[in-house]
Amino acid sequence: MANCVTRILYRVLIYLFIIFWGSFGVARVLWQFLWHPLSFFHQKKREVVPEILLDSSYGTHKYVTANGIKFHYVANGTEGKPLMLFLHGFPEFWFSWRFQLLEFSRDYYTVAVDLRGYGDTERPAYKKDYKLELLIQDIAELIPALGYKSCVLVA
Repeated sequence: MANCVTRILYRVLIYLFIIFWGSFGVARVLWQFLWHPLSFFHQKKREVVPEILLDSSYGTHKYVTANGIKFHYVANGTEGKPLMLFLHGFPEFWFSWRFQLLEFSRDYYTVAVDLRGYGDTERPAYKKDYKLELLIQDIAELIPALGYKSCVLVA
């Protein structure tokens, strides 16, 4: 019985701790929203690129045009080896594949591409330019633009 009471008290303390510190986070967000409503939704543009994104150990930064879009990608390994193409999800960019670029570059020419609208890849202006059919067409045209007929696709 004492063990059961101890476990209940332990859980109550954990929940009180979470509620106490969580309320500070909510209060901070509300404070920012109420006192600075215009800057709350403002996206801050970085003046300087973080140095880790320029680390050459992950690969070489390159650009290629496919489907009318200028794509940024990072490549590692030796060209001529089979192509392993990495595609990120929302809201990521090539950097999410940095460890895989290093690991698979021994056996493959690894390429992590920034999809349209992400990272340093061009951003089409209209919402209709992000339809799934266009994204598929981007990848279909990207493979030959990189000089390959096929690839190992990792997404």
